[in-house]
Amino acid sequence: MKKKRADVVVQIIQGDAALHEAAVEACLRQNLEPKVFLTPGNSDEEVIKALEGAVLYAALIGDRTSPKPEAILQQAVAQGVKGWVITPDDGGEVIESLRTALVNVLSPYRQSEIASLHFVGDIPHPPEEYLAHPYTLIPAGKVTGRQKQLDLLTEWITATDHKVRVLNVVAIGGMGKSAITWRWYREIAPTAMNPLAGRMWWSFYESDAHFENFVIRALAYVTNTPEGEIREITPPEREAELLEVLDREPYLIVLDGIERLMIAYARLDAARLDDESLDADTANAVAGAIGLPKDAAPTMFSPNRLRKTADPRAGAFLRKLAEVRASRILVSTRLYPADLQTLNGYPIPGSFAVFLTGLEDEDALKLWRAFGCTGDDAELLPIFHTFNNYPLLIRTLAGEVSRFPTAPGDFRAWRKAHPSFDPLKQQPDQVKAHVMSYALNGLTPPQRKTLDLIASFRMPATFDALAYLLVKHADAPEGEKAGFLFEDDAGLDAALAVLEARGLMGWDRRANRYDLHPIVRGVAWSALDDQARKGLYTRLNAHFGALPAVSLEDVKSLDELTPMIEVYNTLIGLEKYEEAFALYTERLNLPMLRRLGANLARIELLEGLFPEGIDKPPALSRDAVQARALNALALAYHGGGQPGRAAGLYLRATQLTEAQNNLKNAAVGLGNLSDALRYTGALFGAFSMANRAVLIARTGGDPLGEALTLQFVGLARQTVGKMDDAQQAFERSVRILKSLKNFQLEGVCHSHLAGLWVALGKPEQAHQEADQAWELAAHAGFEGDFVRAARAQGMAALASSEIEAAEERLTHALTRARAAHMTDQELHTLVGLAEVRRRQGDWGGAKALLNDLWESADRGPYRLYHADAYNLLAQIDLDAGQKEPAQKAALAAYYLSWCDGAPYAYQAGLTSARMALRMLQCPEPDDLIPFDKQIESGMLNLVINPKDDFGK
Repeated sequence: MKKKRADVVVQIIQGDAALHEAAVEACLRQNLEPKVFLTPGNSDEEVIKALEGAVLYAALIGDRTSPKPEAILQQAVAQGVKGWVITPDDGGEVIESLRTALVNVLSPYRQSEIASLHFVGDIPHPPEEYLAHPYTLIPAGKVTGRQKQLDLLTEWITATDHKVRVLNVVAIGGMGKSAITWRWYREIAPTAMNPLAGRMWWSFYESDAHFENFVIRALAYVTNTPEGEIREITPPEREAELLEVLDREPYLIVLDGIERLMIAYARLDAARLDDESLDADTANAVAGAIGLPKDAAPTMFSPNRLRKTADPRAGAFLRKLAEVRASRILVSTRLYPADLQTLNGYPIPGSFAVFLTGLEDEDALKLWRAFGCTGDDAELLPIFHTFNNYPLLIRTLAGEVSRFPTAPGDFRAWRKAHPSFDPLKQQPDQVKAHVMSYALNGLTPPQRKTLDLIASFRMPATFDALAYLLVKHADAPEGEKAGFLFEDDAGLDAALAVLEARGLMGWDRRANRYDLHPIVRGVAWSALDDQARKGLYTRLNAHFGALPAVSLEDVKSLDELTPMIEVYNTLIGLEKYEEAFALYTERLNLPMLRRLGANLARIELLEGLFPEGIDKPPALSRDAVQARALNALALAYHGGGQPGRAAGLYLRATQLTEAQNNLKNAAVGLGNLSDALRYTGALFGAFSMANRAVLIARTGGDPLGEALTLQFVGLARQTVGKMDDAQQAFERSVRILKSLKNFQLEGVCHSHLAGLWVALGKPEQAHQEADQAWELAAHAGFEGDFVRAARAQGMAALASSEIEAAEERLTHALTRARAAHMTDQELHTLVGLAEVRRRQGDWGGAKALLNDLWESADRGPYRLYHADAYNLLAQIDLDAGQKEPAQKAALAAYYLSWCDGAPYAYQAGLTSARMALRMLQCPEPDDLIPFDKQIESGMLNLVINPKDDFGK
């Protein structure tokens, strides 16, 4: 748990429960832990004893005529405890006056936690529950209704005659999905699920609550292992071990806000997205679900790309969760995960969906009354029906009416004072904004500006951060003091209390952080003009920019880069794109690329440089800088498993560098483009770009560039079956690199040569090259080089029928490829390891490995690996005597291998597919488009190994 700076002993003299609550909240606002005593009730001796170890003492006089506790105050001073006696202002409201004074008295003693961007509590020991991120947006007393859904959840957790392990509660934001799951999890589940090894609540709305951290902390919890030790395990091992425990022992895991893992929300402004429009964009429905939207047409019942997880590993893990036997997984989400949906639109086995719609009329009225609001049912219900009894709007409107100054809670009086309020006359798509505008209308300017500032954060805001930005402080520059909203902490405290009471904001008391519901955040943010937003970004930039720098050598996870990422985000918001890209280049690129392999995060950040979309130029002034940004985003896509998207960006970057006559960068860019095109099956382009890359490097007198681009020539030639050309290209590259003593790239080339010898059926030479690649990988220590070399060793062993050695090396390569998020190497290795399983006679194991490949191969697209996988699947089905599925797989492999058509077809894949079809006595397809040889005339000719110093 977070450590408080000091204990505060608060003695309340002649006060009630309301003053007790106010005193506790005042202490918590200042990050201080209170010990509260009531007089009468507690003896003076109890209070004096509590002073031992305390730092602060405050006596609150609830009755102006009560005597002051002079003896206790003297005792506090004698023990070195700072003490005060606080009396209410004359004529003021007692509780409010005492709270204000206590907040300000404690303010100088608040331990500043301005650098604490994430709250990470202690992980308890099961069966104690693990609340990683408590739900705070709705006070417990304001959660009403939904009894049918609560009963359904209880039936799910107690029934023994079904196999639903993952239950998804799906609804747009503000419908109450998190609230109902939270209420059920806290109040009902502990006794309903029996036996129960432990339970955990995890929210993906938290800024550090990404998939990797969930697996780490969940595994630490269920295994009683320190988090640091879990982080030393590779990601695949962590996932496998967690699944094993959940399969064996009965845990309840709640995953709140899982849509944040999806492609639809993989962006910097995810917290402010309008998820109602995403329903239509993503066909957010699943056949057979309970409570399906009435307008869910059959065409909606299909998986949608935007509902897939941005990280395919997360999607694969979700599917495996649906197979665990002992545990139950409850998911709340705005979008149903496509990874839990079959192609025909139904949930996969082990998963099910419940869609939440608006409240029942009776529950809607109960929620309204819970805020102390009155009104005739006949008047209220037609208004509620205009927004489908949407709980968030009922709650926020009730919060406004309940604080109506002249008649608190009187809806009729409030409506009379606001004659323009009339949802019945609004267009359906305008009702929400109309009602929300009135829900916010009663805020004072300081309260509204506080709300706006919280909305500008992408994560919950700490009291320290808000006070730093909103409360005048002595060390603030004179020119900035006019921009502060509050004279003291008490002013900020009062504003936050109003926002919470209105149901607009949630307060996490444990962490002293403040957050808005995504719908409130979106409405507040959208109401701001550009000037107001830039003003908020300026303040955020000052806040995050003041945080201490993190040594790049100490970076072990994305969490440590959060301050720099937030500064980057504010620069994007301020449209200071040049500064943002400079920050990315200097502070974020290397740790994210080399240390973390955080390709998805890199994509998210770099896309911010393209405010008009990635099809338009980045918002950078100079062509050279534009080219670097395009290339950086292309590398992120390439490394992140999307070579298809990378290819176009590489081409645009290269065109800019060529126009500047930057031959070195142009050659490297064309080589990368060739590689991306080859993966996607655009083999003529890969062939042509690789040729151009080598010729440009030679023109520029760049031997290192020539050696690098020759490797792309070799890969392209090998793919189309020109093995002699490939051998020449690889061997010339090695000779150049030896002369330059570039051991790192030489090792990479030996890995390629090993693959060539495997394809030529010469395992002895393959072994030699692979071993040399492994030895050279140690020179630079790049993780990718070790992965390639280990895979090459495994494939060489497989070619020699050394099955045990092949399994060890390929497993090693797969583990490291997944840990480094190297999608291309992972897919290539999966095919090799599946072939090991096939030769071992483990057809099920082979298919299970291939199942981990299909999604990423299709998404890339990685057409060559896709073809290899289908060819292997055809062989497995042939081994099993399954002719019909074997034929389908062989035909799929044939079509994928055709690529641009001979001579620019994937030769190895086409050969394997033809052999399988012959064995099945099936004809080859005759509907494929042949290669148009006319376009070949424009390709530059390349002499791979000219007679020069490196010729042989």
